[in-house]
Amino acid sequence: MKEKKNIFDHLTLKKKIALSKKHRISDELSSESLKNLEIIKQIKELQLQKNELKIGPRSAYFLKSDSWYSEKLAEELQKTETKQKFIEKELDELRKKIAIDYRNVTRAKSKSREIRKNEEIIRENKRDLLTPKINKL
Repeated sequence: MKEKKNIFDHLTLKKKIALSKKHRISDELSSESLKNLEIIKQIKELQLQKNELKIGPRSAYFLKSDSWYSEKLAEELQKTETKQKFIEKELDELRKKIAIDYRNVTRAKSKSREIRKNEEIIRENKRDLLTPKINKL
């Protein structure tokens, strides 16, 4: 006979689905965070390389293009660092939500087990009442 599911079983299932969605989002944000860290590292390396090449006389056009290039690198660095801070903030919030949902899932599971145990005790008592008793004196 199939057991009837109580409300906490349904709640557990619903929370598990939400938890898996949040884990998937967390994985995507983590991979994007790693990509951003790699981009930041590359931009900083480019800036260091550009600073090392300042030897000899320069033309006005070269200085202007060098200045433009430095400006673009600085803008890109700031943009990616801002994006990285935002992603880290989102990840922290998401991890907190995941922890809360996980705690709720475990609570719902334990409550469901408790209800099932109580239902089993009630069924056992009913069975005991329905079975004839043998009087032994």
